Amino acid sequence: MSFFDALTGSGTNTDSNFVDYTGSFAGQPVLISCDTNFAGELPCRAIPYCVKIQIQVYPDPSDPDLISDAERNHITTVRSILGQHLDGRFVGSGIVASANMAFLIFYIPERKQKNAGKMLEESFSNAFRHTEYTIQYDPEGSQYMEFLFPNAIQLKQVENGKILRKLRGYGDDGSEPRPIKFHFVFPNRKAALEFSAVASEKGFEYEDLFQEPAPEGMVLPRYHLVLNRVLPFNLELLDLVDEYLLDLSAAYDATYRSLETDVV
Repeated sequence: MSFFDALTGSGTNTDSNFVDYTGSFAGQPVLISCDTNFAGELPCRAIPYCVKIQIQVYPDPSDPDLISDAERNHITTVRSILGQHLDGRFVGSGIVASANMAFLIFYIPERKQKNAGKMLEESFSNAFRHTEYTIQYDPEGSQYMEFLFPNAIQLKQVENGKILRKLRGYGDDGSEPRPIKFHFVFPNRKAALEFSAVASEKGFEYEDLFQEPAPEGMVLPRYHLVLNRVLPFNLELLDLVDEYLLDLSAAYDATYRSLETDVV
């Protein structure tokens, strides 16, 4: 049985796909929850206004980098109430416990923009916790990309974590070495073959190369390369492998699409 996970794809997808990961904010850990599918819908002409709300939270005394379940429930409640009134799309949140702060980000249509400020002002006027908000025109999703969307290595970490959880569901803890397939897409065949030759110096073996149809709106086809290497499915090890492959992909104008493996 093989697992092939891709968190983002081409085209418009109105379904949400929230992933959780740990990032950093002003040098401190931040727990992020991001709807990665929203990236495929940018620019967001139908909901071009970004509403960012910062609310005060209280860290867990036993661990200053975390918050309690009660605080998480409070954030969820605030999110639910605001979502009902903003009539937009919730795209993610962050918790910076060390700064006693959490933030929520929504995108809303223009028709709701004028009333959103008034609604938020009234909602938070009597709140016992400090709350701030901003509303700005952001059809390109710059706030979403800056504060929520994982960078390339973080996205790979999320994907690998999901695959490992599936493996464990079948009784495989990932510790046994197994063939892992790595998938890449190139603008031309020559780049794919050169990439394969360089990667072979690091133990990656050529498995397949085939042509894919041109992406929508383009004329030239793409070339899908599959490499193989025997490794344990260890997340720390895969971080190093992914970092190498992402850097190499950038040098050849390639997209490191995904990896897959079997239960052993």
